Amino acid sequence: MRRFLEALRAGISAFGQAEEPSEYTVAGRTVRCPHCEHTRFAFGHAQLNTRIRTAFKVDWADPSAAFLMCAECGRIEWFAQDPERVTAG
Repeated sequence: MRRFLEALRAGISAFGQAEEPSEYTVAGRTVRCPHCEHTRFAFGHAQLNTRIRTAFKVDWADPSAAFLMCAECGRIEWFAQDPERVTAG
């Protein structure tokens, strides 16, 4: 669990170099933060490490998940597949 949290922190800190927060859709619906109802998010991926693979040092084989972090309140929403970024125009 500690390694997962470290990876998540590293991913979130990379947002300083990432694109500006954007709107995203999942299954044809605009993603809206369930906490503050904001619609702009920063996008990222995180490795979903398991104890067995970590013990054998093959973390790279673990699956990853997409997440959106609300640009307003910081709540993180997880997704099994990448959300679609809404492009202007």
